[in-house]
Amino acid sequence: TLEPGKEGLLSVTLKNNLDIDLEEVTLSLDFSLLSLSPGSSSEDNVQELDEGDSEILNFIILASPSTKAGDYIIPYTLSAKNFQQKKGTIGIKVRAKSELEYITNLDNPFVGEKSKLTVKIVNKGKGDAQFLSIKIVPDGYTLLSEDFVYIGNVDSDDFETASFDTIITKQYPVLIASVTYEDIENNKLVKNLALPLTAYTPERAIELGIRKNSYSFWYIAFIVLLVLLWFIRRAFKRRKRLKQGAIAAIQSGR
Repeated sequence: TLEPGKEGLLSVTLKNNLDIDLEEVTLSLDFSLLSLSPGSSSEDNVQELDEGDSEILNFIILASPSTKAGDYIIPYTLSAKNFQQKKGTIGIKVRAKSELEYITNLDNPFVGEKSKLTVKIVNKGKGDAQFLSIKIVPDGYTLLSEDFVYIGNVDSDDFETASFDTIITKQYPVLIASVTYEDIENNKLVKNLALPLTAYTPERAIELGIRKNSYSFWYIAFIVLLVLLWFIRRAFKRRKRLKQGAIAAIQSGR
């Protein structure tokens, strides 16, 4: 069994069950179609292997960092100077663990209002997480949607999201959830979460400048209206003065 980015030792025991002694016995491994590679050489040999004797051949095998977890088949060719070739395969397992991180977000984080709660599940490990699902228990919010979401696979170096419709009921809500998934060997894993969420009361939101006071608009509108009325009144007085001046000029001309 190997891990991505690491090397391992493959030991193959050869036993001569024939009725003759063998000479120049060679075992060759073929990596041409694999994401595995030999650490030094892809073949090893024994000069003599007498009838009934055994010999161990060793190979260093390297799995690159990008090698996906799974089962790999390495073709081999076994040959000897005085015996026909024999072909076959050797099974190699590459195993890697998933490493899940969780990011939460409330798109409208205000107490007493509707908000979409999103959980982003990021797999930073080299192994895939399979058949993943998440079930949440409300704490500080009321659920408007189902409490269970089935996601499926979260591949290595990838992410998936789950969303829930809620109404925030208190200032410090908490995401309490149970995440269930399986690793590549179908082992069931459960991760329990308790992640704090950020929400604001209307007063706190106004205090932090996240939201403006609802009275601000009308206050500004009232000020604008007063200024506008002042200009209209000023223009009206000016027009009245001009009109009175024109009348006085006409009368004096007579």
